[in-house]
Amino acid sequence: MSKKSIYFILLIIFLGCILGTSLSMFIGFILPDGVVKDFFLLSKTFGFGASEKGWFELGPLRLRLGFFFDISVLSIIGLFVSWYILRYFK
Repeated sequence: MSKKSIYFILLIIFLGCILGTSLSMFIGFILPDGVVKDFFLLSKTFGFGASEKGWFELGPLRLRLGFFFDISVLSIIGLFVSWYILRYFK
């Protein structure tokens, strides 16, 4: 069994997140408004960071830091697809 590089694993997981986001945009475009569309597009945000009013003022420099994840049904499907791809490339 070959050992995979951490960069390769992170790349595949990142591509899975991109796939999930693409699926979400596609479903949002194709499906009419209703319960099914709401189920697939409902997401929960996790993370930390500054709010809308939370700017760090340092004289002429303003910073707003944060790191957030939006988890939805389609992003989980994208992660499972990326996991399957990782298992396929041994």
